[in-house]
Amino acid sequence: MQKPLIIAIDGPSASGKGTVAKKIATHFSLPFLNTGALYRLIAFRVITQKIAIENFENLLDDLTKNISEDELENEELASETVGAVASIIAKNPALRKKLFSFQKDFVANGINLHGGAVLDGRDTTTVICPDAPYKFYITAAVEIRAQRRFDQLKKRDATINYEEILAQLKKRDENDASRKDSPLLIAQDAIVIDNGNLTIEEGFEKCLDYIAKKAA
Repeated sequence: MQKPLIIAIDGPSASGKGTVAKKIATHFSLPFLNTGALYRLIAFRVITQKIAIENFENLLDDLTKNISEDELENEELASETVGAVASIIAKNPALRKKLFSFQKDFVANGINLHGGAVLDGRDTTTVICPDAPYKFYITAAVEIRAQRRFDQLKKRDATINYEEILAQLKKRDENDASRKDSPLLIAQDAIVIDNGNLTIEEGFEKCLDYIAKKAA
């Protein structure tokens, strides 16, 4: 029996891991989940419903209900305001437990219906899919990541400031690395790809090459 094709991709914010993960999912016709978007969606709901961050845990049942693919693709989730709140609430153990179940169900359904799945996020290789046969950690210098995020966001908001984005990413990196539950780590068996000087296509091809070699 052919083993499920589970591909897990970790890395810091704005490293390009999501773009590569989507290309891999399309290439293999597998379902894709951006696990970070789950936390951004809950943060977006907290913001739009004007819920105080210190009180959001009391409303977790409502905040985590009816998560749809369309909502996870909402461009507003990419804003730095949403990202900053997501970085804070992601430390909450109760929220992580609820979304952990969602992610594990996604993987199980992907295996049953499609023979696998692709996930990208900050703990997919270490917590969500620790047994995934293909693990990647995609990274880049924080200055490069900030420039990429700045170029992405300035198209929608001319007031976006590079230095502010850089400071936010540094703070998010600190939060992700230091949180008690599921901190951002490089799995021992993950393939590290620094795509700071790579094109999207070059990073994608590096992943495909590794998958093909390991599968053989």
